[in-house]
Amino acid sequence: MDDLTETVKVSDHYKEDLYENEMPREKTVQLVVCRLNREWYGVEITKVKEVIRVGKITYLPSSPDHIAGIVNLRGYILSVTDLKKIFGLPHEKPTERTRIIAVEYGVLETGFLVDEVVESIEVSVTKIEIPLLTLPSEEAKYLTGQCRLEDKLIAIVNVEKILEKSA
Repeated sequence: MDDLTETVKVSDHYKEDLYENEMPREKTVQLVVCRLNREWYGVEITKVKEVIRVGKITYLPSSPDHIAGIVNLRGYILSVTDLKKIFGLPHEKPTERTRIIAVEYGVLETGFLVDEVVESIEVSVTKIEIPLLTLPSEEAKYLTGQCRLEDKLIAIVNVEKILEKSA
């Protein structure tokens, strides 16, 4: 019986060590990183539905300036928001790398027109800073923060604010 008691004590000891050595995980955010002209932007991956190639964007008369038009996405009509107009960036012709990032928040949906989708990254929330104070307040309200990744400064898009503007 002493062997059995000793075995239980040893296994309890290992169990305690296992839990004591477990480090709490740092909270992170996953971003889809895209390019607009020479600037880098990130969109929270939890709000991204899909990334699609740009097909024919149908212009909508009398639509707000930041709405590029609509696209037919497998029988579903999706409005396309031109992020360059929102952030005051110069317009360029679409290329083979131009993409639409379909986003949703609640019942609101749109597609963000971007020059290129580069990668998906995971960023610690402690690395996210407030947006640059040099941005005009009209543009800064569409950003939730910024973070650095190697030599890139990535502005994090406030999807909710842009969807409110597009609604």
